[in-house]
Amino acid sequence: MTPQADEQTIGTALAAHFRAPVQVTGLTELAGDASTRRYYRVRMAPGAPLPSLIMMRYPDEVPPGRELPFVNVHRYLRKAGVPVPEIHLAMPESNLLFLEDAGDTMLEGVVHSSRSTEEVLPLYERCLEILARIQWDGTRALDADAIPSRLAFDVDKFAGEIDFFFENAVRKYGGIALSETEERSLEDLFLPFLAELAALPRVLVHRDYHSRNIMVIPGGEGDAAPELRILDFQDARMGNIYYDLCSLLRDSYVTLPDKAVEELVYVYRHCTLSRVRQMGGGPDAFSYLLDVSALQRNVKAIGTFGNQAHTLGKKLYLRFIPPTVAHLSANFERNSRMKPLARKLLPILSELAGKAASEAPP
Repeated sequence: MTPQADEQTIGTALAAHFRAPVQVTGLTELAGDASTRRYYRVRMAPGAPLPSLIMMRYPDEVPPGRELPFVNVHRYLRKAGVPVPEIHLAMPESNLLFLEDAGDTMLEGVVHSSRSTEEVLPLYERCLEILARIQWDGTRALDADAIPSRLAFDVDKFAGEIDFFFENAVRKYGGIALSETEERSLEDLFLPFLAELAALPRVLVHRDYHSRNIMVIPGGEGDAAPELRILDFQDARMGNIYYDLCSLLRDSYVTLPDKAVEELVYVYRHCTLSRVRQMGGGPDAFSYLLDVSALQRNVKAIGTFGNQAHTLGKKLYLRFIPPTVAHLSANFERNSRMKPLARKLLPILSELAGKAASEAPP
């Protein structure tokens, strides 16, 4: 069933839900993200309860008695006061969710269109306040039915994401041949860093807390501040406090100046409860562990971009490989403990960045 052929069914379902007349006047497919989910804007005729909704079509088959991860995580984030889009209607028989329309403006776009970094720092400060809420209130909201409480960023999960990088970015996209010995040597150099991260106390982690998953809704009249909506949280799990923080501050889609990152780290440390800060080790370890987390996260992101380009043909993701490699290069420069890994990994990263720069669409 194609969405275009299903406008009447959708209108009937929405009318029953809202208990009001609903005429669907159009379905427009949106760009979506790096997942297999597909998104459509549902426009409704005047007189409907809302002018538009977002329809999410998901591929997951949910067994009877089970809950879609998006719906499950959504419930706990709402309980924690995190600004996530409202779920208006679920149609599990059709693998559809109808969500609040948060518009088309991502934090990424706001940053790129701003005149200066200082202009967007207040938005980032609000994102950090929301992150603090996820980590403390979100963690406390979890119960025995929460899917994230049964999943964790442990050594095996971290290592699996590094393997994903080698499989999809290095071998498949890059065509770089590594012997089994060379790959094992690199993995052995990663392992102490992964173990260090996995040993930290755990909180609720969004897992993709970056500028493309934060929507900015313009404020109303006057000086009303814009509203934010947090998206793409269905893969949430338990992990250390640095994972989401480095996803936002060492983002593949936005490169913030180091001075801005330092300021925002200061904001984060002062808007989180002391009990959460203590989960990240002492103040002296904070910058180092943020960099260790960014090392793992950025390498994983390059694996995702390689997979999107090579396996799914989405070459637009290639343009994000060079800035992510630049993050890693700067990270290696800051941290002498990473030098042995850097010596072996940087030539591979440089080759991937050069190939991606030459092949990325304009």
